[in-house]
Amino acid sequence: MSRSSGALNTVALFGATGMLGSAFLDAFLEDVVEGYKPKVLAFMRPGKDLSEKYKQHPQVQVVRCDYPKGGYDLVEKLRGVDALVSVLNVGGYKSHYPLLDAAIKAGVKRFYPSEYGHHQHYRAPGDPGARILPLWNEKECFIEHLKLHPDVLAGKIEYTLIGAGDIWDQPSEPFWCPWDQDLDTYDFPVVGDGDALADWSSRKDVARYVVATLAKPAISANAVLNFPSETISQNAMVELLRKYAGAKGRTVTVRYFSADDAHKFAADASAAPPEIAKSTNIPVDFYFVVKYLQGSGTFRRTPWECHWDLFPEVKRTTFEDYLKERFGQ
Repeated sequence: MSRSSGALNTVALFGATGMLGSAFLDAFLEDVVEGYKPKVLAFMRPGKDLSEKYKQHPQVQVVRCDYPKGGYDLVEKLRGVDALVSVLNVGGYKSHYPLLDAAIKAGVKRFYPSEYGHHQHYRAPGDPGARILPLWNEKECFIEHLKLHPDVLAGKIEYTLIGAGDIWDQPSEPFWCPWDQDLDTYDFPVVGDGDALADWSSRKDVARYVVATLAKPAISANAVLNFPSETISQNAMVELLRKYAGAKGRTVTVRYFSADDAHKFAADASAAPPEIAKSTNIPVDFYFVVKYLQGSGTFRRTPWECHWDLFPEVKRTTFEDYLKERFGQ
C-alpha cells in the first residue's frame, strides 16, 4: 500500500538548469494532469541560477543549497517536501547518496533518481561475457542501494524509476543529433544495421510522464515504469529528416559506421574521428556502445515492458511530430 494516496504537491527538483531538467521544470508548469499544479522547489548550487521567467512564476521557489555535501542544511530545506525529483547529469550522480539520506531524515515521501534511460549489457568481440559500462554501472549501483535501503523496505520512503529511450532532442549534441541544429546540410550518423529498431524519447514526453506519476502517485509507488516515445529505425529517421528538412531546402547526407567500427571506437575512443569528441558532451566510447546496440536491434523494450497506458494524459511524440514542429510544418 502506497504512503501517497493523493497528489505529491510539493516537489524538490535537482538539476533544473540542465538539458533534461529544464524540460522537467517546463512540464511542472504545464497542465499535464488537470488540476495538478505542484509547488516546485528548484535547488540551486552556488553559482547556478534560474532565468527570471521561472523565478517570477508563482509555482517556483529557488532554494540555495550546496546539496552534494548533504548534512543538516539539506535536511532542513527538504522538510515539508513530498517528492524529490533528480535530473542530475552523470557528473553529479554521486550526489544521489546524500540526497537520499537527507530525504529520509526530512520525511520525504517519494524519491526519483535521475534514471530516464535504458541500461544494457555490452558484449564486445572476444569478451568472455557481457559487461556493463561505467556510466550505466554507476546508476545500477545506486538503484540497488535505493531498492534495498532499510528505510525503503520499511516503507518510510518510496521510489519511482522512469526508463526511456535515447533522447532525440539534444541541442548540445550536434554530431549525434544533427537534426536539432539549424544547418544547411545534416550529416546523419547511422551505426550498424540501419533498419534495426530502437527506442527513442522526446525530452518533453519523459518530463510530462514524470509529472503525471506525481499527480497519481499510488500507481507509481516502488515501480519501474518505461515510457519510450517511439520505436523506430535509423533509416526511417533518415527518410523523415529528408522529407521535412528537404522541404525547407536542406540537404541530408548519411555517415555510415559498421558494427566493427563501433566496437573499435568503443575499445579506443582516440581512434574515432576527432570531430566527434569535439562536438559531444558524451564520452565517445560510451555512445558508440549505445549506437552499436541501436544498430543491433537490442536497444528496445518489449511492448509489455512499457507503461504508456497507465497515464493516458501523456501523449507520445513521434519523431515525425518532432520534425514537423522543428521545421514549422
